[in-house]
Amino acid sequence: MTNPEFRPVRLPMYDWPEVRAETCALEQALTEEICSALKISLQDLKPWPDDIKLYDIWKAPGLLLAQTCGYPFTHALKHRVALIGAPHYRAEGCAGALYRSHIVVRADDSAADLADLKGKRLAVNSLDSQSGMNALRAEVAGMAEGSKYFETVIMTGGHVASLHAVAAGDADLASIDAVCWHMATRYKPELASCLKSIGLTREAPGLPFIASSMHDQTALETIRRAAQAVLTSTSTQKSRERLAIHGFSVLNKSVYQVIEDMEEEATSLQYPNLA
Repeated sequence: MTNPEFRPVRLPMYDWPEVRAETCALEQALTEEICSALKISLQDLKPWPDDIKLYDIWKAPGLLLAQTCGYPFTHALKHRVALIGAPHYRAEGCAGALYRSHIVVRADDSAADLADLKGKRLAVNSLDSQSGMNALRAEVAGMAEGSKYFETVIMTGGHVASLHAVAAGDADLASIDAVCWHMATRYKPELASCLKSIGLTREAPGLPFIASSMHDQTALETIRRAAQAVLTSTSTQKSRERLAIHGFSVLNKSVYQVIEDMEEEATSLQYPNLA
């Protein structure tokens, strides 16, 4: 990389206020380990602006490490970033580096599965979300028969906002990332107690750790080793337990093809958009 402006590690995907201290501690540990391994001075790192957008983090040429969602990784970021791997989360619906989404409804809803939710109101965090959009679209496509399945689809901007929308009665269901659902039951019990999970979507690789594609292969291997060391170290165990992280896998980007396969399947079934 020529005249780099290296950026600190950023883990924005599960950075809830309830675990912000632990997220910051893990970001710092990863930053220090990676910088030490790459012989980069911590004083030379350029801090992130407070108001920076997610895509600007992910596409930064000096990015050492960040976490993104699988759908942006396979779409808007395709061929633009380097895959490092994915953490393992200790949450229902997670297995190793794989995860699913929970279909969440109100606690008093009589629905037993997605088939009971036809004609209901759906809350979606974002149209570029694997867990909130793509995974659910793949589940619904075979039942929709090319027609509108939900009465309305509202955009909320985030999984927590989707949970609030369902709890408040503004929507009837949402597809929630397994880690977010775990965090809600643990850190937002009053909200979670108003809701229940009635099923899981199919598996996909978990939210990937990425680095700038400007790094050469030697640097990327160094970053992978550093990430694996930090995410399995006893020194970060306390923070990782709060974040439900208990391991890390180095992955080949081909494993994320399943995300594109889900999209292609839904399109082939004439259900290209959640509706």
